[in-house]
Amino acid sequence: MVLTMETFEHLGFLLQLPEGISLSQAASFFANSDPDMPAAPVSAAVVHEWILQHIASSLECTAKENSQQSVSDPDVTMADAVTNTRIQSSAPIGTSLLNNPGCYRSTTFVEGFSKTSVVKQASDMKGNSIKVLNCHDSVIYIFAPLKFATVYGCSDTTVVLGAIGKVVKVEHCERVQIIAASKRISIANCRECVFYLGVNHQPLIVGDNHKLQVAPFNTYYPQLGEHLAQVGVDPSVNKWDQPFVLGVVDPHDSLSHRAGVSDVQAESATCLDPDLFTNFLIPSWFDSQGPTINNPFTLPQVHWASQRKKF
Repeated sequence: MVLTMETFEHLGFLLQLPEGISLSQAASFFANSDPDMPAAPVSAAVVHEWILQHIASSLECTAKENSQQSVSDPDVTMADAVTNTRIQSSAPIGTSLLNNPGCYRSTTFVEGFSKTSVVKQASDMKGNSIKVLNCHDSVIYIFAPLKFATVYGCSDTTVVLGAIGKVVKVEHCERVQIIAASKRISIANCRECVFYLGVNHQPLIVGDNHKLQVAPFNTYYPQLGEHLAQVGVDPSVNKWDQPFVLGVVDPHDSLSHRAGVSDVQAESATCLDPDLFTNFLIPSWFDSQGPTINNPFTLPQVHWASQRKKF
């Protein structure tokens, strides 16, 4: 099996690289390809080995970061426990692009909140990535133009993600509401969650999911239009209702394994009943001004009709 450079670039959906660098530029076997000549295909085994090397490098980088934190709690330092927000500092990038792929950018963490509301604006961000981890019974507002967002291990929580230019990843969540405007979204191993989406590509659903629902994007804040433009999200294109399911699962076994004869197609998401659709109003907790005065994503006619019946 071989991969062409064009096929190899598709892996960019899964691998995060510094801004302005394409995946083929990062890999030595395609880096010096003549733009006027088609690059020769590369063995899949070579690509596989290259990816494994850089995953190992990323894990090593993460281990070094953790070793610098408190021994009693390797994930959260005492200062972090007070603020519940921590910043992962970035390391300089050397001549080899992926020497430390896990450390090249700053990431803002919103972690461990329970029964509270949290607001993060662009001025609060230290980098182009946000991670919302292990929050419960809370409402998290992220009003900033970012490239990546991860929501992991949350339950009974609403997360509003203003403008994400690359991908939103939602994993291992239960009974959460995700309101996200993004180029892409990937959903894995979630249960009883509702996703209000403004996405330019089909939502990707992988793993063991149950009772997921999707609906069109349903909110706005004053700077949303500007933030969407900054990260390249097109509000005229919304594929919220076209989920793409990838993979199979064994209905009798929650553990991941190779596909077998008893495996079935992974569960997809259903569309929320338009009569249950409501707009989500952002509280005016801070003095904020901007040109966006309504939802920049066009609602389907059936949802407009449902809204009109409620007034």
